[in-house]
Amino acid sequence: MLEHFFVRSPVIARLRRGLLGSYLDDLATLLDRQGYAPSSIQSYLRTGDTFGRWLHRHGYTVSELDAAVVQRYVTGLVRYGSGHLPKAAEGLNHLLRFLQHQGVVPLWSAALPATPVDLWLAEYATYLDQVVGLAVGTQQGYLRLARRFLTACFGSAPPDWAALTAPVITAFVCQEAARRQGAGRQGPAIAVRALLRFLVFRGAIRPGLEAAAPLPPQWTHAALPPRLLPHEVEQLLTTSADDTARSRRNRAMLLLLARLGLRAHEVVSLCLDDIDWADGRIGIRPGKTHQARSLPLSQEVGEALVTYLQSGRPSSERRQIFLQCRPPFQALTHRAVWWVVRQAFQRAGLAPRPRTGSHLFRHTAASQMVNHGASFKDVADVLGHRSLQTTGIYAKLELETLAAVALPWLGGVPCPPIS
Repeated sequence: MLEHFFVRSPVIARLRRGLLGSYLDDLATLLDRQGYAPSSIQSYLRTGDTFGRWLHRHGYTVSELDAAVVQRYVTGLVRYGSGHLPKAAEGLNHLLRFLQHQGVVPLWSAALPATPVDLWLAEYATYLDQVVGLAVGTQQGYLRLARRFLTACFGSAPPDWAALTAPVITAFVCQEAARRQGAGRQGPAIAVRALLRFLVFRGAIRPGLEAAAPLPPQWTHAALPPRLLPHEVEQLLTTSADDTARSRRNRAMLLLLARLGLRAHEVVSLCLDDIDWADGRIGIRPGKTHQARSLPLSQEVGEALVTYLQSGRPSSERRQIFLQCRPPFQALTHRAVWWVVRQAFQRAGLAPRPRTGSHLFRHTAASQMVNHGASFKDVADVLGHRSLQTTGIYAKLELETLAAVALPWLGGVPCPPIS
């Protein structure tokens, strides 16, 4: 298989003579089957040869290969100024996974031994999933903040719950909230209260201590939900109008956000089996609200999906619709949707919003439905809201109706506030 990627016979012979040379042919076959470009396969094979010669020079055999040896090799490499590893380490993980899968070297874990905080967080994660039933994204956010909270309180030492006092809790929440803006300022208090309720549930702390996490004042519906104007939506959609596979994928994703108001995780969770082409409907899997729903598939969105599936999506056994454009063609994460939206703003030349993300399209789709006469129940069904109160924030966006019932301003000096 090496002959498919190297022309010179001396180079092929040198690769096969190395300590790991007997495995490089099969590694090349695997990488080619996974869809990697020939230039990438060449680079990864040279990495394997360089690593094998380093092992031989330092007196290691293949059977002695473990995480410590790999760490020593990587640490000894000179890094570029950007912090990236040089060519001698690019693709090393492909070789190591191959050797482990073949049983040549044992599986090892690079994870550090679990600390007492880790053990509590593992139990907390189970509680959030099985008792509270939170969505995966919400669980991850709560766990990240819980780790910062416990680390700030106890460091790496075993938690001393008796030393957890109200001033300590309040100070941490206020410090975290000061780094955020808008409604996000309430996030730390909500997450810390969830952790404290778990500790009460476990009997580690006394009930009532969760109230020490102060919620910053937040006036409900104090501002209009951020949204885009119709011509701005069209500008963003035209940024992915060329014929590359990436643009076809991005356009289909942007249309799902703009026309159906999907959440980012709903877009990346879509699978081939979720589209009913005969009935023209698209199924949305349970997520944040734990409720599945079915939405109509418009002609525009359907054509964009067909174009991507036929002429943009790489061949893969994965069932997710949207995949990476480079090998090994993994499914996208919700973070990738954020990047697609951000790049669309840059290419369209639009000024960035305070919260430029997929939810901006969701607010826009909801406001357009309201302004075109859709009922709040219809909007709630499309967006997947469990409560009409959540959908009620869009009542303020029906500006023409509000203007018709607003009392005229008579002018003059405003009355002083009542003391």
